[in-house]
Amino acid sequence: MALSEERRRTVIVMTMGFLGGLVMLDETILGVALPTIRDALKVSQTHAHWILNAYLLAFTCLAAVGGKCMDLFGLRRSMIAAGSLFVIASLIAGFSDILGVLIAMRAIQGGCAAIIFPLTLAGATTAFPKEQRGKAIGILAGTATIFLAAGPLVGGILTDFVSWRWVFWINIPIVVGGVAIVCAIWEDQPRKEVRPQIDKIGLVLVLAGLTALVFALMEGQDYGWTSPVILGTLVVGLVGLVAFNAYELRQKAPLVDMALFKIPVFNASALIILATQYSKIVVAVFVPFFLQDEMNFSPVYAGLGMVIAVLPFPILSTTSGNAADKYGSRLPVLIGLAVTAAATGILGGLMLMKSYLVLAPVLLAWGLALPFAMIPGGRIAMNAVPMEKQGEVSGMVITIRLIGGTLGVTIGSLILSLGLGFPMIFIVSGVLLIAVLGYCFWVLEEEYPAKKPA
Repeated sequence: MALSEERRRTVIVMTMGFLGGLVMLDETILGVALPTIRDALKVSQTHAHWILNAYLLAFTCLAAVGGKCMDLFGLRRSMIAAGSLFVIASLIAGFSDILGVLIAMRAIQGGCAAIIFPLTLAGATTAFPKEQRGKAIGILAGTATIFLAAGPLVGGILTDFVSWRWVFWINIPIVVGGVAIVCAIWEDQPRKEVRPQIDKIGLVLVLAGLTALVFALMEGQDYGWTSPVILGTLVVGLVGLVAFNAYELRQKAPLVDMALFKIPVFNASALIILATQYSKIVVAVFVPFFLQDEMNFSPVYAGLGMVIAVLPFPILSTTSGNAADKYGSRLPVLIGLAVTAAATGILGGLMLMKSYLVLAPVLLAWGLALPFAMIPGGRIAMNAVPMEKQGEVSGMVITIRLIGGTLGVTIGSLILSLGLGFPMIFIVSGVLLIAVLGYCFWVLEEEYPAKKPA
C-alpha cells in the first residue's frame, strides 16, 4: 500500500488497538447480557458464571504461550489463524442454545484471545523504533481501552434492543476488518529460517500449573477456601509452576525464558503491571459495588459515577507514553505509582463518609495517575529484552496482567466475605502499590532521554 513509513506505523498500532480492544470488549460486554442469557438458556447462576470464567481461564492460562506464536510463526500467520478461529467460535456461540456448547466456544474464544492480545502489543512495539515504544504503547492502550469502557453500554444496547446473540456476533466484523488491514500493511521482521519448535513438556507443566491456580482463585469463594477441591488445586497449581520454572531454566530453547526474571528491571516492570492491574480491577469492580450496596445508587448511576475514574485512561495513554519516551520511564512510573497508591488508600478511608462528592475528586486523581504508572511499566518490559523476544515477553506481560486482575477480584471478595468492609479492600491495594513503589525506586535506573525521534 502507498503509505509513508510513519503513517504505516500509525495505522498498524491503531489496528492493533482495535484488535486488542476487541479482546477487552469481550471481557466486559457479556456481563450486562449474562442475566438474559441465563434466563434464555434456563440455567442456574453458578452454571452461567462459567460463560465468563471459561473465557478468562483459557485467556489467562494460554497468554504466555500465545505470545510465543509471533516469535515462532510471524505475526501475519498467527493473526490469520487465531482471528479465523475466533470468528468461527463467535458465530457458533451466537447460534448456540446449549450451555455446554456456549461454554466450549467461550473457551476457544479465550484461547484465541490469548494469541491475539500478545500479538497486538508485540506488533505495536515492533513496528516502532525503541525510542518511540512509549508512544506506541500509549496509542495502543488508548484505542483499546475505549472498547473496554464501551463494553457494558454496548452490551446493554444489543441485549435490550436487538438480541443477546449479537454480543458474540459483533466480534466478527471487527476481527475480519482488523486482520485484513494487518495482512495488507504488516511487514514481518527478518528471522532465522529454523523449524519452529515448541517445548511440549514445558507447555504441559505451565498449562497444568496455571489452570489449577487460576481455577482455585476463581472458584475459592463458591467452593470455600478450605474445601478439598480448592486446597488440592492450589497445591497442584503451585507444584506445577515450580516444576515448570525448574524445567525451563535447564532448556536451551524454553517455552518461556524464566531467566528474564533474574533481570531486576524486568522484575520491576512485572510488579508494576501486576499492581496497577490489581488496582484497576479493584476500582472498576468494587467502587460500583460500594455505590450500589452502601449508597443505594442504581446500576445506571453507579456506572455514570465511574466515568470520572475511567475516562482519563484513553485520553492520557498517549501522553503518558510520550512522557516515558521523553523523560525515561523511571520518573513517570514513580510519580504515577505514588499518586495512585495515595489515591487508593485515601479512597478507602473516605468511603466511611458515604458521600460521592467527597469520593469523586479522589477517583479523578486515581484515573489521572494510573496511566503514568501502567504505560511506562509496559515500556520497561518491552525495552528490557531483544527484538526476537518481543512476542514472548508480550505474552508474559498479558499473563501477569490477568493474574493481577484475578487477584484483585479474589482478594477483594475474600475481604468482604470476612466482614472487613469495602475500605479495607482499597487500603490493601494502596499498601501493595507502596511496596512496588519502594522496589522500583531502588531498582529502576535513570534513563537518558532520547533525542527527538526521527
